[in-house]
Amino acid sequence: MTRSSGQPRPMALSRRRLLQSSALGLAATALASAGFVPAARADATPKRGGILTMARTGDVVSFEPVVPSDNMSIWAKLLIFQLLIRTNPSGTGVVPDLATTWDISDDKRTYTFHLNPKAAFSDGTPVTSEDVEFSFSRALYDKDSWCASLFPKLTMETPDAHTIIFKLKQDWAPFLAAVSVHAAAIVPKAYFTKVGVDVFGNKPIGSGPFVMTKWKKGDSITFARNPHFWDPTRPYLDGVVLSIIADDNVRMLKVQSGEIDIGTQVPFNQVNKLKQASGLEVQIVPYDRIDWIQFNEKVPVFQDVKIRQAMNYAVDKEAIIKAVLFGYGEVPTSFLPKMYMTDTTDKPYPYDLAKAKQLMSESSQPNGFSAKCTTFSGDTIFAQVAEIVQQMLLPLGIKMTIVPEEMNTQLAQVSAGQYEMAQGYMTSDIFDPCELVAFAGAGDEGSDSVWTFYNNPKVDALATKALGELDEAKRRATYLEMQRMIFSDAPYLWLYWTPAITAIRNDIHGFMVLPTGNYWLEDVWKS
Repeated sequence: MTRSSGQPRPMALSRRRLLQSSALGLAATALASAGFVPAARADATPKRGGILTMARTGDVVSFEPVVPSDNMSIWAKLLIFQLLIRTNPSGTGVVPDLATTWDISDDKRTYTFHLNPKAAFSDGTPVTSEDVEFSFSRALYDKDSWCASLFPKLTMETPDAHTIIFKLKQDWAPFLAAVSVHAAAIVPKAYFTKVGVDVFGNKPIGSGPFVMTKWKKGDSITFARNPHFWDPTRPYLDGVVLSIIADDNVRMLKVQSGEIDIGTQVPFNQVNKLKQASGLEVQIVPYDRIDWIQFNEKVPVFQDVKIRQAMNYAVDKEAIIKAVLFGYGEVPTSFLPKMYMTDTTDKPYPYDLAKAKQLMSESSQPNGFSAKCTTFSGDTIFAQVAEIVQQMLLPLGIKMTIVPEEMNTQLAQVSAGQYEMAQGYMTSDIFDPCELVAFAGAGDEGSDSVWTFYNNPKVDALATKALGELDEAKRRATYLEMQRMIFSDAPYLWLYWTPAITAIRNDIHGFMVLPTGNYWLEDVWKS
């Protein structure tokens, strides 16, 4: 969901939103039954000081809020910026951030947000409603914004320095969720206007808990405590270092040795071993994520729905989850992650080789074809998955060549439509599905259905209808109908839903991956 001037648009591995309270309870139960059990820790009184070192799989593209849509950029920039409101820790709604309170009119057309009067940017400049209006204007109207479709037609008013009013011109069910999207992070209008988007993307200023002090591209990013953060008692840490370590094995070796404090994206085949390692905790939590292999429908063979369906039937996802994910996964029943309003009532594509062969025989390529699938180099888990998929497609006459690429290179290729098949995944940045519907389902949006170029006008119409439906039951029914259409059209080879698995040193306290995939490091401390 993005594009920057003169840069390729990275694929939005975005993101994010989970279940409402009842649905969240069901998801937690399901995850626990599958072995997804968050580790419990009895943290003592937080201590101030120390540098947190955290290893991630890729670098940031840019710190400019509107442009990047990849997770590495999103999760890093949320350490620097505040949002007006943000998704709560359970992924079921929103909580205050820059806005301490807000009022909603009876007709749900007027939203009044009251800003924290103590909030200041990291250069000491107070945050005002003018900065908020400027930031939202960019998210709504900037030519490079991918998220404009999350918002209705509206006007903004700033009656004083700490109040901003949004007046909606139409009913819009997910408005609060949309306000919490990362692209609407609040930037200082004066500084941004002075330096421009490119400079700001490399030298950002925000009002969040940390300030970026050094960026060694391709290697690491260093953050220090923001001396002007509104809460003088936080963050507890003196600073944070995000190291880029794409190789799964290297990342896990470094967290075991204590060279780093947190190793993200633990390979499934190492979970049990790391649970036994001294000085480590393995945290396994629900996470709004879905993994897939996507098809480029500009390639003629993938314009044939029977071929796409046949490939979904030919791949035994349960076998992959058992053999490669060690049971830490579920077969998807929707193109969405397992979140609020996701269809979990229908059955997933079953493994049915006979059905797959029948569909291929009726397709435009009854004897099969050859295609290249690009993957993320260093992703040892998906490398195994890709090899299994490769073998499972052979009975259909489909010869899939696996081409590993550095992650940002692969994402740039995908966003430019320069691929045939590609490894992909998405998470949700907000608790409502509207973001991912626009990103990966509605072909008339800026990302062209994650650059699959899938476009079903009936799906587009249902997506639009759901945005303006204030009756939750009717809205849910609309999304259910839409999800079933997309699942039938099979623009992706859906693989699995998975939890977030993170290796954490025992002297790190308060760290938790949220359902939206990011983390609030202002509450983390070292003992």
